[in-house]
Amino acid sequence: MNTVTHGPADEIERNAAAPFQYAFHHDVPDEFVRLPEPTASEGWRQAMAELLPGADAEAQEAASDGLRRQLPLLSARENVLLTAMCIGTEEVDGGERLSMGLLAVTVRPSEHSPAQRLFTAEGIYQATARKFFSNVSEDRLEEISFPLGEGLQGPQDMVLATKLPCGPGVMSTSLRTLRLPALEAGISVPPLPVAALQLIVPAPHSYCVYVTISTPSVFLLDSYSARLAHIGRTLTFGEPSRDAEPTDR
Repeated sequence: MNTVTHGPADEIERNAAAPFQYAFHHDVPDEFVRLPEPTASEGWRQAMAELLPGADAEAQEAASDGLRRQLPLLSARENVLLTAMCIGTEEVDGGERLSMGLLAVTVRPSEHSPAQRLFTAEGIYQATARKFFSNVSEDRLEEISFPLGEGLQGPQDMVLATKLPCGPGVMSTSLRTLRLPALEAGISVPPLPVAALQLIVPAPHSYCVYVTISTPSVFLLDSYSARLAHIGRTLTFGEPSRDAEPTDR
């Protein structure tokens, strides 16, 4: 596992006069390879070599170009602290299937106080449930209950209020069809089924952490849910300090 520590957010601002700070760390499963920003000039060659070790340089370069064009469409770039990807195979029903996932960690400012973390998480849960189920009849919703969480399951979506070692959070899963623009003129890209798994955790210091995994490997939902849950279990918060620098360990 790779432990990633995120430091103060002097460069991420709620508005010009009120920057907010963050301080937290979490573990990322080893299969995820950190990606540079799409516009970065360094790091892409090494990232593609790790993700596609059996491909030649030309194939890695083509994959890099395609991913750099599509990444802004797959993951909103505002307040992004970490983007990582995994590509490999996993066993499904006795056979090997492609496993591919995109991980993004972001932060967003919030007005809640330390004493309001549970209330804030409840508000996020209710807002997510309305977004997912406003047009779903009650007879198609199922209440779900786990030792550390309770929520609702619909035909395509699930939302769960969960208890983490670091505090309350909200986990959701959504199945959608993604339409990407054509890679070349006249060559359309067929619709792509995608599962989006997200964990939102209100921090003690007036911001929220968002951990999102997007995957077209919808048959591996349990596997990617376990990865998301692991990141949530290892999430810990620190005291923001203007003197600290973001580091990776």
